Amino acid sequence: MKNMKMTTMDIACSVSLMAYSASMVATPICLIVLMKEMNLNLSEGGGIEAVRTILLIGVLLISGLAASRFGKTALLNTGGFLLAAGLFIYAAAPNYPMVLAAMILIGVGGGLLEALINPLVQDLHPGDSGRYLNVVNAFFSVGVLMTVLSVGELLSRDIPWRSILVGLGVVFTLISFFFLFSSRRAHKTGQIPDNSYKNPLSHTKKLLKKRRFWVFALAMLCGGGTEAAYTFWSASYIQLYYDTLPRAGALGTALFALGMIIGRLGSGLIKQHHLPTLILISAAGGLVFSLGFFWISGLISLMVLLFFAGLAVACFWPSIQSYAADRMEGDSTMLFILLSTAGIPGFSIIVWTMGKIGDTWGLKAAFAVIPVLFLTLLITIGIESRNSAKAVKP
Repeated sequence: MKNMKMTTMDIACSVSLMAYSASMVATPICLIVLMKEMNLNLSEGGGIEAVRTILLIGVLLISGLAASRFGKTALLNTGGFLLAAGLFIYAAAPNYPMVLAAMILIGVGGGLLEALINPLVQDLHPGDSGRYLNVVNAFFSVGVLMTVLSVGELLSRDIPWRSILVGLGVVFTLISFFFLFSSRRAHKTGQIPDNSYKNPLSHTKKLLKKRRFWVFALAMLCGGGTEAAYTFWSASYIQLYYDTLPRAGALGTALFALGMIIGRLGSGLIKQHHLPTLILISAAGGLVFSLGFFWISGLISLMVLLFFAGLAVACFWPSIQSYAADRMEGDSTMLFILLSTAGIPGFSIIVWTMGKIGDTWGLKAAFAVIPVLFLTLLITIGIESRNSAKAVKP
C-alpha cells in the first residue's frame, strides 16, 4: 500500500490473526462430520461456537486491567499458547462435553488475541490506524480462506477431522513462537511504544456513560453478526441444501473470505476521514446482497453472492473501531476492548439464533437475520455520521 510501512510487529500481528481465524472456522467446516460422529443437532453445533465466544467475552472484559498490569504483548503471547493447547485438547475430545471443555482454553486464548491485537496496531500507527487495521485484519480473512479450502479438501479426502485439528495446533504453536520472538525484539528496539495508562476502570466508566459509545457498540454487534453468520453457517447450508461434499461448502466460505480479503486490502487505500462513507456504502451493498440470497436457487449464483457479501462485510470490524477512536476521547486500548466486547456477542448470539431458527424452520429461513443486521448497521452509522460534533482528542 502506498506510503504504508509494515513493521515486524505488524507482520506478527497479521499472522497471529490468520491463525486465530483458522481456529474459528475449523469448527464450521468440520461441523457436519462432527455432528454425525457425536450425534448432535444444529443447536448443539451452534453451542460449540457459543461456549467459545462466552469465554472470549469474559476475557475481553478483564483484558484491559490485565494489559495495564502486564502489557499487551505478554498477554498476546499467553493467548497464543493457550489457544494452541485448546486445539490439541479439541482434537482428542471423546465426546461433546469434552469439546465444550476444549472451547474454554480456545475461548480464553482467543479472547486475549481478539482484545489486544488491534489496540497494539493502533499503538504502532496512531493517527492513521484505519488503513493499517484494515490491512492487518485482511490476514484474518486470509486465514479463513486458507483454512476452509484446505480443511474442506482434506475432509473430502476422508482425512479425520481430529488429525486436521492437530495440524492446526502445530501451526499455531509455531506462529506463537514467532510472535514471542518478534515482540521481544520489538521491545528491545523501541518499536513498541510505552503507552501504559492508569485507572483503566475509571476510563471504562467514562466510556460507558457516553451515548456515542453505545452507538458504536451496536454497530460492532451488527458488523460482527453479519461476518459470523456467513462464516459459520455458509458451509453447512451448502452441504445440507445442495447435498454436496465438504469441499463445496468450504469453497462457498472461501469465496466469502476472498471477498473480505480484497475488501480489507482495498480499504487500506481509504483515508481516515472517509471511513464513515466506506462503512455506509458497505452496509447498503450488504443489505442488497443479503436480500438477493432469497431469490437465487443455483449453487453457482450462491457462490457469487457469497463473494460480494464478503466485500460488503470486510471493512466493518476494523473501520468501526478506528472511526470510534477518532470520535471519542481517551486511550484507544480500553475503547477497542469494550467495542470488541460489544461485537463478539454478535458472533455467538447470531450463530446460536440461526441454529435455533434452522432447527425449527430450516437453515434458509435463518439467513433472514442477516438483512436485519445490515439495515440496523446502516441506520446506526448513518445517524452517527450526521452528527458533526466531533470529540476533541487530548
